[in-house]
Amino acid sequence: MGKKKGMTEMLQLHIRNLGPDDAAAFRQLRLRALQEYPQAFGSSFEEEQHTTLEADTAVFASRVAPNNFVAGAFLEDGTLVGTIGFVRQQRNKLKHKGMIWGMYVAPELHGTGAGSKLMQHVIDELKQEPEITQIQLAVVTTNEPAKRLYERFGFVTYGLEKAALIVDGTVYDEHWMALYL
Repeated sequence: MGKKKGMTEMLQLHIRNLGPDDAAAFRQLRLRALQEYPQAFGSSFEEEQHTTLEADTAVFASRVAPNNFVAGAFLEDGTLVGTIGFVRQQRNKLKHKGMIWGMYVAPELHGTGAGSKLMQHVIDELKQEPEITQIQLAVVTTNEPAKRLYERFGFVTYGLEKAALIVDGTVYDEHWMALYL
């Protein structure tokens, strides 16, 4: 605990929205996330590891298109260590809400406030969009630290999806949560 407390005091993170030039760093961190926490993502390492950087860059471009963004947490040396994505609903009756996806912080930074900084960045960005009144996300029910983080920001659970994911034969349920702006 003391190590992380000391790290928090000296850790300087820069949070910003990613652009096309960040696609390679995003891909590298995403593959790491998929390997380390397969139960936390709808996609899998096995599915994404064989795609080319060019293909990933094209997909990434859609993730940072208007109304969508991916934010990153960077160390002082420019290393990407955390990500969070947001995609806004496009249909007229649904465009008041959007979904957080792909939240990940490298394990060596757990407990340093990196996840809080990423979440605060997303909320700050979305508060500048008056049409957006609801942010949704899904979190595996066994991921208590993530759920506590979301609750600290005001997210409330509004549903439970049974058997949302099956990873290596293990069934995972997900809490559906929302923050009402």
